[in-house]
Amino acid sequence: MNEFLLILLPGMMYFWVLFIGQGPMQEVLQDKDNHILPRILAAPVTLPQFVLSKMLRCFLLCGLSLLLLVLLTALLFGLHWGNPVLVAVVITACALSMTGLLALIYSLARTREQANVMSSIILLVLAMLGGSMFPYESLPGFLQAVGQLTPNRWGVLALRAVAGSKPLVELAKPLLGLVSLGALGSGFAFVLFRRHLAQGQGR
Repeated sequence: MNEFLLILLPGMMYFWVLFIGQGPMQEVLQDKDNHILPRILAAPVTLPQFVLSKMLRCFLLCGLSLLLLVLLTALLFGLHWGNPVLVAVVITACALSMTGLLALIYSLARTREQANVMSSIILLVLAMLGGSMFPYESLPGFLQAVGQLTPNRWGVLALRAVAGSKPLVELAKPLLGLVSLGALGSGFAFVLFRRHLAQGQGR
């Protein structure tokens, strides 16, 4: 039973937490569209601080959601997720990658509606290729090759590796992918958000 859950749960966890983490990113565009942003910036708050606060909320929301899922599955189903320190590292890396991915998607959109459509399509495609919706091993070979480059697959590999007490070598590659996506995605999104929001303020 535990082995079956460890095959199924990591992919589902990564996929559904991404939808939970969209809230703060949606608020960025919502505050802009509803003309709330000028009121916020009238307070002693700068535009970079506003953007960073939303990204930090996204990171914390994703991290706490993953932590609760790990704790609940351990309590309810008796799952052993492995070394607590490594589990915390994997959760942090997953939450960082989710923040980078979601921030990048929403920073490329002009409106909240456009972002919601984009995010739904992108997240579903990543879920299908990365093994969040059905077993990755059942995909054709060429799709598996593409799926190896998705954050969903990295998240699954990292969570399974730490739960299975695999060597650190097996954990290093997916962690590197997750952290790289988080850092690069967040960095690009921060620049794009600042540019788009500053242009909106100038109109």
